[in-house]
Amino acid sequence: MTRYETILISDPDIGEEERNQLFEKTKELISKMDGFLVLFDEWGNKKLAYEVKKKTRGYFVNIDYCGTGELVSEIERSFKIDDRAIKFMTIVLDKHVDVESLKAEIARAEEENKEDIPDSDSGDVKEEIETSEEVDEKKENEIIVEE
Repeated sequence: MTRYETILISDPDIGEEERNQLFEKTKELISKMDGFLVLFDEWGNKKLAYEVKKKTRGYFVNIDYCGTGELVSEIERSFKIDDRAIKFMTIVLDKHVDVESLKAEIARAEEENKEDIPDSDSGDVKEEIETSEEVDEKKENEIIVEE
């Protein structure tokens, strides 16, 4: 399988519901044609470098996926038909990708992210707050002594 990255710029004036319909349609197309979605990252509304279809802003989305050339052709065909898609570009990231190793790598990265996020019940945060309060008390005591 080949790994591709598509940057999609959609119309910023459409509602969130319509935008999500476009995104879901793309995700369904990838899974229907035996592709594998690696990353679907919404970058949000950004100013365009130049006017495209009389728009100066666009809603940017990064779609990273694995599939065949037929999948890419079908995704691009659906973007050409749909008026909500202003512009898009697809590039090849890697010609030969092992999907199973990619899935394992993604799972490993998700586990690391879970470990990196501290729990809100953690004692470290509480200790820092107590230390801050102690510093404030010391400053107040110093001010009183100086007077």
